[in-house]
Amino acid sequence: MKYPTIKLNKRGIKRYLENHLRFSFQEVLQFEKVKELIPAGSIVNIISEDNFFLGCGYFNPQSYYVLKLLTKEEATIDEEFFLKKFSKALELRKILYPNEKCFRLIFSEGDFLPGLIIDIYGNIAVVQIQTLGMERFKNFIIGALKKFSDLKAIVLKNDSSKRLEEKLELYVEVAYGETEEIILVEMDEIKFLIPILKGQKTGFFLDQRENRRFLRSIAKDYTVLDGFSYTGGFSFYALKGGAKMAYLIDRSDFALSLAEEIAKINGWKDKVLTMKGDVLQILKNPPKSDILILDPPAFIKTFKDIKAGEKKYENLYFSGVRALERGLLFAFSCSYFLKIEKMKEMIKNSLKKLNKDGTIIFHGYQAPDHPVNPFVEETFYLKGLGIYIK
Repeated sequence: MKYPTIKLNKRGIKRYLENHLRFSFQEVLQFEKVKELIPAGSIVNIISEDNFFLGCGYFNPQSYYVLKLLTKEEATIDEEFFLKKFSKALELRKILYPNEKCFRLIFSEGDFLPGLIIDIYGNIAVVQIQTLGMERFKNFIIGALKKFSDLKAIVLKNDSSKRLEEKLELYVEVAYGETEEIILVEMDEIKFLIPILKGQKTGFFLDQRENRRFLRSIAKDYTVLDGFSYTGGFSFYALKGGAKMAYLIDRSDFALSLAEEIAKINGWKDKVLTMKGDVLQILKNPPKSDILILDPPAFIKTFKDIKAGEKKYENLYFSGVRALERGLLFAFSCSYFLKIEKMKEMIKNSLKKLNKDGTIIFHGYQAPDHPVNPFVEETFYLKGLGIYIK
């Protein structure tokens, strides 16, 4: 297909040969001229200075990464292109989770589709588009999904703040079919209510699947305190594993009321107590528990936030170690910028300051349907530590 061409300079070629998918303006030859000639959001052919074809992608001079690679092959970016990509991604999910009805189908660069996330909840697909280039493919994506699977509805959950970086409007809409605002699904024999229109992200955090399963395996007869609980994913896995009681802390009335409904439909109404408020404040005088879960939102979203964000994580983990007299602390971070080594250092310093003994008995990461692209470090973002405090 004939698309406008963009040339990579020597620096860009080096990144290309290292299998990177994203390129900054510093890696585009004659960028100032290019941005005047090629409209933002355009599909482009990517070539070398000596006109050797490198691939096909999309361009947005307003983004930090102005150029994103979709394929190294000569291709027409259309409905059929996305259908093939979705089918290939599904093959992997069938290997990873052969019997699951809820899974992440597309994880951006992890599935070589920068700027696109798709979660499947039974017969409903929830789509997040984060870049201008991918927004231009919206109709192709919807059309491919309709052909790809027998879906009842396709929801565009395009309310992520990441879209603002690309000058995109925020919106949520049902692009195809019909759906309720809150849907009922079952995962690991637990019934969940997923707020696909009003909830956080796509409505549920599928990336914590394996970490929840580990919690379920060790929670029997324990009391759980679930900080930043949202709708209670960790708590309900713990209760499925035989936990005695779960306290859920969150600032959202909506999330906590939904958690109470989930508790009812699973028969755990008397084992769940919701607590609206600030986690750090509640940890100053917390209910007694054997397991404390701290799974906060991302405190570090950009490079410039690292120093302030690390301080927030440090305070949170310290508060957790202090609050738990004895038992298991599960500390998580979904910030790519917070490395696992730094998390361990924070936990070690907290134990030392509080004169407590603790050992790390668990390392947790994102579920494998959120594959890590080794050439895009940001795709490895979710980390967790399980600390046994003696």
